[in-house]
Amino acid sequence: MAMKDLKSAGIKERMLAGETLVGTFIQVAHPAAAEFVGGLGFDFMCLEAEHSAMGVETIQRLVSAVDCTPCETLVRIANNDWFLVAGALDAGASGVICPRVNSASEAEAFVRSALYPPVGDRGIGPGRVTAYGYNAGPDYRLRANERNLVAAQVETRQAMENLADIVALPGLDMVFVGPADLASSLALRGMDAPELREAVRSIFVTTQGAGKLCGIFAGNAAAAADWMKLGARLVLLASDLMFLADGAKAARGQLTKLAKKKSA
Repeated sequence: MAMKDLKSAGIKERMLAGETLVGTFIQVAHPAAAEFVGGLGFDFMCLEAEHSAMGVETIQRLVSAVDCTPCETLVRIANNDWFLVAGALDAGASGVICPRVNSASEAEAFVRSALYPPVGDRGIGPGRVTAYGYNAGPDYRLRANERNLVAAQVETRQAMENLADIVALPGLDMVFVGPADLASSLALRGMDAPELREAVRSIFVTTQGAGKLCGIFAGNAAAAADWMKLGARLVLLASDLMFLADGAKAARGQLTKLAKKKSA
């Protein structure tokens, strides 16, 4: 088992030190894909367990695979459920992104699930992250609370209205923006609407004003660079399937052009 060294600086600590980190979503539920993409130079992988069929068993297998690479792993869980938070962190993930956090009370429930006592309610047991019970002492729990990233996803009008209360919550490290769902919730025409950029900017301003980190999804490099200019410290750039589709379409298009030239 190639567990990441908890003594080294993790994703959250690197961002707090001033780094901007870039990762990608893993949608292919196979360890080989996660391990391969994890070796391509990204800072982290984020397992996409919200819009997929990944269960806790699959998440543990994929976290184990990414641990064979220089990357660390985040998990976007399916919903605000303590069982899913525990499953991701017990598997050895370096943090959790929780979708559709719309209020301070929802954020508090998520944070308490992610952190050990006395600041939270997370349980401890013989899971992978504690070396199956052989590294479960108070020093480990303190270090895990310091190191793991706790990120609430803001992607609705309601969440924007409650943002000041959400970011005031102790223990919450990051607001992660889901731009597609936010555009839908705000009844905007799409991801390129100028109103969306202004909404994201306002979210970042409020979040940064509370001393919290900002993260966001970007479908392409140009969008990622723009969000970084606004202050995103963590960017999820596309996904393994999006890169696969882009590469396959580009190769197919190139072959079609070459074939036409040859036949002309």
